Amino acid sequence: MQRIDLEQWRAKEVARLLALLETERRYYQEMVASLPVALVVLASDRSLVSANRAFRRSFGLRAEDLQGKTIDQILPSERLIEAIRSAHTGGAPNPKFVVELGERVLRVAAVPMRSWIDEGEDETLLMLEDLGGIERLRTAAPASRAVPADLPAIVWQADAATLKFTSVTGDAERLLGYQVSHWLTAPRFFSERIHPDDRVSTMACYQGAIARGGDAGAEYRALSASGDVVWCRETIRVSGRTITGVITDIGRRKQLEEQMLAAERTGALHGLAARLAHDLNNPLMIVTGYSEEILHTLGSQDVKRGDVEQILAATERISGLTGQLLQFTRKQANPPRPVDVTRKLSQLAEKIAVIPVTQAVWALADPDHLEEVILALVSAARAREQSRVTVACDVETIAESVASATLRPGVYARILIHGDGPGPEPEKRAALFESFLTAKDPEKGAGPALARAYAIVREWGGDIAFSSEPSQGSTFTVYLRHSAAESEAEAPEEPRANTGAGARGETILLVEDEPGIRGLVRKILQQEQYNVLEASSAEEALKIAAAHKGAIHLLLTDFMLPGMTGRDLAERMHAASPKLKVLYVSGYTDDESVRGGVFPPGSRFLQKPFTLSGLVGKVREALGS
Repeated sequence: MQRIDLEQWRAKEVARLLALLETERRYYQEMVASLPVALVVLASDRSLVSANRAFRRSFGLRAEDLQGKTIDQILPSERLIEAIRSAHTGGAPNPKFVVELGERVLRVAAVPMRSWIDEGEDETLLMLEDLGGIERLRTAAPASRAVPADLPAIVWQADAATLKFTSVTGDAERLLGYQVSHWLTAPRFFSERIHPDDRVSTMACYQGAIARGGDAGAEYRALSASGDVVWCRETIRVSGRTITGVITDIGRRKQLEEQMLAAERTGALHGLAARLAHDLNNPLMIVTGYSEEILHTLGSQDVKRGDVEQILAATERISGLTGQLLQFTRKQANPPRPVDVTRKLSQLAEKIAVIPVTQAVWALADPDHLEEVILALVSAARAREQSRVTVACDVETIAESVASATLRPGVYARILIHGDGPGPEPEKRAALFESFLTAKDPEKGAGPALARAYAIVREWGGDIAFSSEPSQGSTFTVYLRHSAAESEAEAPEEPRANTGAGARGETILLVEDEPGIRGLVRKILQQEQYNVLEASSAEEALKIAAAHKGAIHLLLTDFMLPGMTGRDLAERMHAASPKLKVLYVSGYTDDESVRGGVFPPGSRFLQKPFTLSGLVGKVREALGS
């Protein structure tokens, strides 16, 4: 199209054309960013203009690490600099050549190009292949060839001779808290990541696999960057000089297995207690009856009277024990109903230290018995007089399914009772909820209260977990079935037409800097009977929200916006409207926070590009959360 033709167009048509061109540019940028080949664009001074995800991943870099850097600082090589200078000044592509950087061997091609923004500016495109990485991929297990960044596992490779990690992919930072660069550079990290108590046996297992070749596996406690203990399952395969391994977090499975074992032990104890109480009561009745008969026949001065009274006193104590046995085997709890756990904790604030929460947490329980459970666990958590105990609550989803586990996959209200004092000895933890007999010393009589608390929670369909680590204190975690608020739970369901899931008429604030996308999303949402407010920037969205008289139910925002980001906008609006739901949309999945899913409560994320049905479904999901 000639420029003179463009002048004959109307301004609105020109704007549409420019928007189309911008959308096309973004499409190709995203396509280049997703290529598995490492690509980087350099300015005339060899500073980095842009780099795709494969480049950053290959060299263990983040987007912010590239700002203000030159290629000389990232890949220091005279051979590479000379090739870039030749391509830039000569204007002709420099065919593929090999560059050695320490132990890494790279195949590089340099291509001169014109800047997208300023055609008068010369730039250089570098394409890089890690020849060592290609060779490793040929010999490695197929599972390590393409590992999604958000996979809930760590896939690594290490040198069998030096035990130094050579590549790490997957969810490494979330699982143990260490960045990939730490894995690759810390000299003894292969062994130091393992808890000292498990290190010797685990390393012996791995050294045996290295000596003979083949596969090996271990379950061990790892130490995270914050010092927390993380239970891991690791499987390795030794092939020549390369070890390939996969690590998964099995902390939830370990907890469910311990809870299942505690439930089985308690169930067996219930049966034993019932049988003992039954078998003891019959002879007790005989002993007590005959002793009383003998006592009535003895005179007040008879020396045998004291002996019979001692027998009767002993039978009373045994009767008390059988009473405790029977009490242990009976149902303990009142029927559960929706209870506001946060309100119940606030009512106990004078007795216990409660960590405030911003949102109400509802669960199926009985208010009076729930208070009894909490106080019993708080008392047990005070291992000594100066111990400090804190109580918090939240909502957690259990997604792991373990056969015969006490907790099935689902949503649970969670009460965490943490004491900073020393916990019980390891050999006593398994029987923590089994001490149902009253202790002689009232100060040490937490056993029956714990047993009763455990029985109550189990009858409600929940469970209690216990964990304790040296220098980290002990934690009781109460799981209760999550419930809607009482008014919602008791409200009868209104008949309605089958118009699809989700309500209609809610107000959505749409924030998208791309006019074409914003217009399309607005149209779809309006067709679904939603009220739509729209803005092209975060600053404009704040003005619209301040001027709007009614409630805004959902903020639908692009994650990357000019100026203030979508996350910053959501935080600002959350401060004014805590119940606001948020749906982020973005194509920039290399953002660490997006991949980690670190969003405020009530938020959702939708990856671009998305289908319209996917958008509508995600909006309904966000509004119904």
